[in-house]
Amino acid sequence: MIFRRLLSAIFIVVFFFVSCDKEEVFIRVTDVSTNLSSVTIIEGDMQILDAAVVPTNASNKRLIWSSSDESIVTVDNNGMINAIKVGNAVITVRSEDGNKSVIINVAVIESWLSLSQNVIESSIKGGTYNIKVSASNAWSIHSQPLWVSTSLEGGEATGADSVTITVSVSQFTGTSPERSGEIIFKLNNKDRTDTLTINQNNLQFSDGDYVKVQSSVKGNGIDLVFLGDGYTIEDVRTGKFDDNLNEAIYHFFDIEPFRTYRDYFDVYIVYAYSEDSGISDHETTKNTKFSAKYESSNSTRMDIDHDVTFEYAKKAPLSSDLTETQITVITNSSRYAGTNWSYSDGMSISVVPVSNLQYPNDFRGLVQHEAAGHGFGRLADEYVENYSTIPESVKDELRKWQGWGFFKNVDLTNDLNTILWKHLIEDPAYSYVGAYEGGYTYASGVWRPETTSLMTYNVKYIN
Repeated sequence: MIFRRLLSAIFIVVFFFVSCDKEEVFIRVTDVSTNLSSVTIIEGDMQILDAAVVPTNASNKRLIWSSSDESIVTVDNNGMINAIKVGNAVITVRSEDGNKSVIINVAVIESWLSLSQNVIESSIKGGTYNIKVSASNAWSIHSQPLWVSTSLEGGEATGADSVTITVSVSQFTGTSPERSGEIIFKLNNKDRTDTLTINQNNLQFSDGDYVKVQSSVKGNGIDLVFLGDGYTIEDVRTGKFDDNLNEAIYHFFDIEPFRTYRDYFDVYIVYAYSEDSGISDHETTKNTKFSAKYESSNSTRMDIDHDVTFEYAKKAPLSSDLTETQITVITNSSRYAGTNWSYSDGMSISVVPVSNLQYPNDFRGLVQHEAAGHGFGRLADEYVENYSTIPESVKDELRKWQGWGFFKNVDLTNDLNTILWKHLIEDPAYSYVGAYEGGYTYASGVWRPETTSLMTYNVKYIN
């Protein structure tokens, strides 16, 4: 009897405790949130994505992750994505409770490793060269020649920026004409590479080196820069480069008034080595430093890469800026042509081939016409190509350039009292100066000062 009563008492106590416990409340998921709507990731990389249920105290916080295209990007149960290949996919994050979801757009992009230049041309003396490296991931130098050293052996990802490293090339002591080597840059844990080729020759000057051919002894120095396009290392080694550019300099000053005022000029040659010898035309493309080319098979117009030309001209220690510097590019070609590119601010590039024609269309005639006449002298052409009256639109163009200080050797009037060179007409020493119709490539409606000159037929005379 006593045992029965004790058992009943225990049951009552247990029942009491059970009946007094609170009922557990199940909190439902109402949404899924993430701080990302899109992600850009580099192929081969991994990244954790963050997402959470709303409210944060929901009873079932489990999320289910999935990818719309697992050939592009995969995702595990913790939100870790793995970029498999380049492309786009959608990551969906879904709550187990309530089936709420959010999407994250993923773009997988290529990894990259880029150098600011891929070739260094060095002379026998060697030297130091700065190279910029841009990389999507951490990188390192995989291999390099023993005669080359670098200021960095590797670095972190640069993103849109770059890091500068210094490449040092030792002096060349061998007996061969040249030596070449490669620095291989590689992204860590990836197959992406880029190569810097170093060509070192037994020449005195490296690509980009300059020589001051003449120093001014009067005034503050007027800068002339001579470059060569389509000249290989072999062309330099055989002396063709130096011969052509020094001949061009001789021709530039072998005409008045440059002969008289030569002492006012500082003259530079800047060395530039091309992969191919010669320049491009309508049939053949040459890999040259300044990309000089003939515009067509029957035209004397020539084009050139202005930006690279200006870059190399500035390698000389100019006393002023490019607006007061005459740049002449001698092209390794004997075909007759030539073009001067003038800018309204005064910058000028004359492109001159080494013409093998007879006087007056020889090399001398081209240097003097394009570089001395058009480039430095800012003179207009005085010959006639169009046997018609100069149109109003061309008149407007001429007036515009004359407003910038160019083409003062032609005028749109033959009134000797108002013509641009009236001060010469009034001087008895210039009795041969007048107003002769034809110039600026038109037969009528425009006048020049004399019957013939350098700007008419390339003759050795500036009016």
